[in-house]
Amino acid sequence: MKKAALFTAALSLLVAGASFESSAAPVGQAPAFCSLKTLKGSYAYSIQGYRGGKPYASSGLFSFDGAGRAAIIYTSSIERAQLATTGTYTVNGNCSGSMTLAASTVVNNFYLSPSGDSFNFVRVSADDVIGTEARRVSRELIVKQP
Repeated sequence: MKKAALFTAALSLLVAGASFESSAAPVGQAPAFCSLKTLKGSYAYSIQGYRGGKPYASSGLFSFDGAGRAAIIYTSSIERAQLATTGTYTVNGNCSGSMTLAASTVVNNFYLSPSGDSFNFVRVSADDVIGTEARRVSRELIVKQP
């Protein structure tokens, strides 16, 4: 009887230990909270700042496909028209990432919520000073890739 109870207890500890270990990140590596799939859907945004040393505002929609491609429609205070572009993006496990637009060499560094519902970004190209927050408005891709 004692041997059976001892065997059952040892087996339970072994199973619990294996379950605990399989969900832990490898030693020296932080767990991943975000991935490309976290940034998926369409996001509304509004920007204020300076572009090329001039006051700047823009508003539009980003659509991210969850695989590293983006499509954007927006209206800019400089061009004063609705424009469209595409881009690519990366997402790191710590929910930071970057987006590069095809229409220019614009790079935006962003910080994504682990739920994927919103992100903040800062433009880090040229002498621009631009920051914004974007919120997911749909899990569908409203803006399509050309």
